[in-house]
Amino acid sequence: SYQRFVSCYRCFYKLQPQLTRSIYDQFISQLQTSIKEEIQEVQNEGNLEALFSLLDKIVEEAKDREEPAWRPSGVPAQDVRSALVPFLLRHRSHLRRALHERQHRSSSLAQDVLTGRDSIAELQQRIQARQQAWQ
Repeated sequence: SYQRFVSCYRCFYKLQPQLTRSIYDQFISQLQTSIKEEIQEVQNEGNLEALFSLLDKIVEEAKDREEPAWRPSGVPAQDVRSALVPFLLRHRSHLRRALHERQHRSSSLAQDVLTGRDSIAELQQRIQARQQAWQ
């Protein structure tokens, strides 16, 4: 790796090889420090230690199981179906209840309309009867 560094800065290396080595060492140490800081920052932000301990706990619990764990089949539609079907069944049930309520309300309103029409027809007959009696 130092040889690749030297090949990139050949002119500088020819003039001062010790300084080139010093720059390389300093560059490597700063790079390592920077990488360690980035890894620590990712761990802190993502709370990776807690997640890794949770993952270890899940693995330990899974050792006692005899049945195999669920794995995706590779067909997303098939994998999602197991989660979507119960939701869709509940939704269908809800829609059926709503439809039944609407149909009941609609038939009730239709009956009210028929009752109103009958009363209007009766009133019209009375009006005609009184009109004929008056004439």
